[in-house]
Parts: sequence; C-alpha cells; structure tokens
Amino acid sequence: MTVDVTDIILTEEAKELEELLKDPVCRAAHDQFEAEYKLRRELFEARKNKMLTQAELREKTGLTQQAISRIEKNREVSPSLRNFIKYVSALGYELTITPKDVSEENSGLTHA
Repeated sequence: MTVDVTDIILTEEAKELEELLKDPVCRAAHDQFEAEYKLRRELFEARKNKMLTQAELREKTGLTQQAISRIEKNREVSPSLRNFIKYVSALGYELTITPKDVSEENSGLTHA
C-alpha cells in the first residue's frame, strides 16, 4: 500500500486546524472567513450560471470590471454596500437577512 505525501500533509493540517479552532477567537475568525468565501463563490457561480462575463455585468451595473472582480475574489477589499446591491440585483437576486438558527445552509441570496 502506498501513501501519498499530500494525504499526510493534509491530515496534519486538518489536525492543526482542529486544534486552532478550539480557541473561540480563532473559531470566530475562521467562521467569518468561511462565510465570506462561500458568499463570494456563490456570487461568482450565479454570474456564471447566467452566462454573463464580467464585462457584460459591468454594462448592466455601471460598476468597473475591477470592482466586479473585487466582489467575487478579493478578500482584502470589501465592496461598498451600494456596489454589492448593484451586483446582486443585476443577477436577478435580492439580499435577505436570515437568522442563523433557521437555516445555516441559506446563503442570503434569494432569486427575485
């Protein structure tokens, strides 16, 4: 039986992450990052499902292509609420607020 070195490294990283997440501060930071990553991924997928390029979305929203890219990918820069709403609306969605205990699966996007 052969063991892939990548599997060993990933197993060790998973153990380290599990240990770190026992700290409430680390857990909170991780959960926030995870939620942001999930939302950005869902926005990107929603645009792709509509078969829109960033350039086409730029035309629909009036946002720069750079602003659209930041919304989809850049963890370092948070978009303004106005730009975020323009992006979501151009895809045919609206923002909703859902309590965590009701549905942790809900992304916060509701098709309009």
